[in-house]
Amino acid sequence: MLNKKTFLLLATLWTIVITVLSLITFDSSIGSEIKIPNKDKMVHFVFYFLFVILWNLYIDFKMFHPKKAIVILFTAIGYGVLMEIFQGIFTTERTADAIDVLANSTGAIIGLITTKIYFQNKTH
Repeated sequence: MLNKKTFLLLATLWTIVITVLSLITFDSSIGSEIKIPNKDKMVHFVFYFLFVILWNLYIDFKMFHPKKAIVILFTAIGYGVLMEIFQGIFTTERTADAIDVLANSTGAIIGLITTKIYFQNKTH
């Protein structure tokens, strides 16, 4: 059964996945045969969409806490900005990209909205 410890583990692992995948260099030929417009931006969106959902479920998987959810939202956005800055500073093959920050932030916002809707439907 999913409990608070499980959600903490999932949220922590997901944060590590985001960090690693944001800072490693990929072989540019990987996935190049898949032609999906803006697939990089979709990945950024999904990263932070799930980040917000998982951390909100860790906080309380029984009910929605608006103030805590806003803190998680701003943490996700800040973390996304930090990862972009780190890409520009600590990697040689990757660069910071404002559009990636926008995709991260949009994913985080939609994650917050999804979480709120989930809890509203769960209580009715």
